[in-house]
Amino acid sequence: MLTLGAAAGGLSSYSFFIIIILMVVVMYFMSVRPQKKQQQKRQEMLKAMSDGDNVVTLGGIKGKIHSIDHDAKEVVVDCDGIYLTFDMNFIRKSTPADKTVEAKPAEKAEPAKTEEKPEAETKPEETSTEAAPKEAKDDAKSDETKEDK
Repeated sequence: MLTLGAAAGGLSSYSFFIIIILMVVVMYFMSVRPQKKQQQKRQEMLKAMSDGDNVVTLGGIKGKIHSIDHDAKEVVVDCDGIYLTFDMNFIRKSTPADKTVEAKPAEKAEPAKTEEKPEAETKPEETSTEAAPKEAKDDAKSDETKEDK
Protein backbone atom coordinates (compact mmCIF):
# COMPACT_ATOMS: atom_id res chain seq x y z
CA MET A 1 0.00 0.00 0.00
CA LEU A 2 2.80 2.36 0.72
CA THR A 3 4.20 1.90 -2.74
CA LEU A 4 0.89 2.84 -4.35
CA GLY A 5 0.70 6.08 -2.34
CA ALA A 6 4.28 7.00 -3.23
CA ALA A 7 3.66 6.35 -6.90
CA ALA A 8 0.52 8.45 -6.88
CA GLY A 9 2.33 11.31 -5.13
CA GLY A 10 5.11 11.21 -7.72
CA LEU A 11 2.63 11.44 -10.56
CA SER A 12 0.94 14.51 -9.11
CA SER A 13 4.29 16.30 -8.65
CA TYR A 14 5.06 15.84 -12.37
CA SER A 15 1.69 17.26 -13.36
CA PHE A 16 2.25 20.22 -11.02
CA PHE A 17 5.55 21.04 -12.76
CA ILE A 18 3.93 20.69 -16.18
CA ILE A 19 1.17 23.13 -15.17
CA ILE A 20 3.75 25.63 -13.89
CA ILE A 21 5.77 25.36 -17.12
CA LEU A 22 2.61 25.85 -19.21
CA MET A 23 1.71 28.93 -17.17
CA VAL A 24 5.15 30.46 -17.77
CA VAL A 25 4.88 29.79 -21.53
CA VAL A 26 1.41 31.35 -21.70
CA MET A 27 2.60 34.41 -19.74
CA TYR A 28 5.49 34.83 -22.18
CA PHE A 29 3.25 34.76 -25.24
CA MET A 30 0.56 36.94 -23.65
CA SER A 31 2.65 39.76 -22.19
CA VAL A 32 6.39 39.66 -22.75
CA ARG A 33 6.46 38.95 -26.49
CA PRO A 34 3.96 41.69 -27.56
CA GLN A 35 5.77 44.17 -25.34
CA LYS A 36 9.09 43.36 -27.01
CA LYS A 37 7.53 43.81 -30.45
CA GLN A 38 6.11 47.19 -29.46
CA GLN A 39 9.47 48.26 -28.02
CA GLN A 40 11.27 47.19 -31.20
CA LYS A 41 8.76 49.13 -33.35
CA ARG A 42 9.34 52.25 -31.22
CA GLN A 43 13.12 51.96 -31.56
CA GLU A 44 12.76 51.71 -35.34
CA MET A 45 10.60 54.86 -35.34
CA LEU A 46 13.19 56.76 -33.30
CA LYS A 47 16.00 55.67 -35.63
CA ALA A 48 13.99 56.66 -38.72
CA MET A 49 13.38 60.24 -37.51
CA SER A 50 15.02 62.97 -39.55
CA ASP A 51 15.03 66.77 -39.79
CA GLY A 52 11.68 68.23 -40.84
CA ASP A 53 9.55 65.36 -39.53
CA ASN A 54 6.52 66.23 -37.42
CA VAL A 55 6.59 64.92 -33.86
CA VAL A 56 4.36 64.79 -30.80
CA THR A 57 5.99 64.61 -27.38
CA LEU A 58 4.70 62.74 -24.34
CA GLY A 59 3.49 66.09 -22.99
CA GLY A 60 1.42 66.69 -26.14
CA ILE A 61 3.67 69.35 -27.67
CA LYS A 62 3.55 69.27 -31.47
CA GLY A 63 6.30 70.57 -33.71
CA LYS A 64 8.87 69.87 -36.40
CA ILE A 65 12.29 68.40 -35.83
CA HIS A 66 14.98 71.06 -36.25
CA SER A 67 17.96 68.83 -35.46
CA ILE A 68 18.75 65.41 -34.02
CA ASP A 69 21.78 64.27 -32.03
CA HIS A 70 21.68 60.46 -32.05
CA ASP A 71 24.81 60.17 -29.89
CA ALA A 72 23.41 62.32 -27.06
CA LYS A 73 19.84 61.09 -27.79
CA GLU A 74 18.50 64.64 -28.01
CA VAL A 75 15.98 66.18 -30.40
CA VAL A 76 15.52 69.92 -30.98
CA VAL A 77 11.87 70.59 -31.87
CA ASP A 78 10.66 73.79 -33.56
CA CYS A 79 7.26 74.74 -32.11
CA ASP A 80 6.18 77.84 -34.08
CA GLY A 81 9.57 79.52 -33.74
CA ILE A 82 10.31 78.27 -30.22
CA TYR A 83 13.11 75.70 -30.13
CA LEU A 84 12.79 73.07 -27.40
CA THR A 85 15.29 70.31 -26.66
CA PHE A 86 13.89 66.90 -25.71
CA ASP A 87 15.35 63.53 -24.85
CA MET A 88 14.53 61.03 -27.62
CA ASN A 89 12.62 58.90 -25.11
CA PHE A 90 10.06 61.72 -24.74
CA ILE A 91 8.95 61.54 -28.37
CA ARG A 92 5.60 59.74 -28.56
CA LYS A 93 4.91 59.87 -32.28
CA SER A 94 6.83 60.83 -35.39
CA THR A 95 5.40 61.25 -38.88
CA PRO A 96 7.58 61.87 -41.92
CA ALA A 97 7.28 65.29 -43.55
CA ASP A 98 6.18 63.62 -46.82
CA LYS A 99 2.92 62.32 -45.29
CA THR A 100 1.90 65.69 -43.83
CA VAL A 101 2.20 67.44 -47.21
CA GLU A 102 -0.62 65.24 -48.57
CA ALA A 103 -2.95 66.23 -45.72
CA LYS A 104 -2.51 70.01 -46.18
CA PRO A 105 -4.49 70.38 -49.44
CA ALA A 106 -7.51 68.79 -47.76
CA GLU A 107 -7.24 71.32 -44.94
CA LYS A 108 -7.10 74.18 -47.44
CA ALA A 109 -10.32 73.00 -49.08
CA GLU A 110 -12.28 73.26 -45.81
CA PRO A 111 -11.63 76.98 -45.16
CA ALA A 112 -12.87 77.74 -48.68
CA LYS A 113 -16.27 76.42 -47.61
CA THR A 114 -16.32 78.67 -44.57
CA GLU A 115 -15.47 81.71 -46.71
CA GLU A 116 -18.80 81.32 -48.50
CA LYS A 117 -20.72 81.88 -45.27
CA PRO A 118 -19.54 85.49 -44.76
CA GLU A 119 -20.64 86.30 -48.31
CA ALA A 120 -24.10 85.01 -47.46
CA GLU A 121 -24.08 87.15 -44.33
CA THR A 122 -23.28 90.30 -46.31
CA LYS A 123 -26.28 89.85 -48.60
CA PRO A 124 -28.86 90.23 -45.82
CA GLU A 125 -27.04 93.36 -44.66
CA GLU A 126 -27.50 94.84 -48.14
CA THR A 127 -31.19 94.10 -48.00
CA SER A 128 -31.41 95.70 -44.57
CA THR A 129 -29.80 98.88 -45.92
CA GLU A 130 -32.38 98.89 -48.70
CA ALA A 131 -35.14 98.54 -46.13
CA ALA A 132 -33.88 101.52 -44.14
CA PRO A 133 -34.52 104.08 -46.94
CA LYS A 134 -38.01 102.66 -47.42
CA GLU A 135 -38.69 103.19 -43.75
CA ALA A 136 -37.32 106.73 -44.01
CA LYS A 137 -39.65 107.36 -46.95
CA ASP A 138 -42.57 105.99 -44.94
CA ASP A 139 -41.63 108.27 -42.04
CA ALA A 140 -41.44 111.25 -44.41
CA LYS A 141 -44.91 110.43 -45.81
CA SER A 142 -46.34 110.16 -42.32
CA ASP A 143 -44.81 113.54 -41.45
CA GLU A 144 -46.45 115.08 -44.53
CA THR A 145 -49.82 113.63 -43.58
CA LYS A 146 -49.47 115.03 -40.05
CA GLU A 147 -48.72 118.49 -41.44
CA ASP A 148 -51.77 118.30 -43.71
CA LYS A 149 -54.05 117.56 -40.78
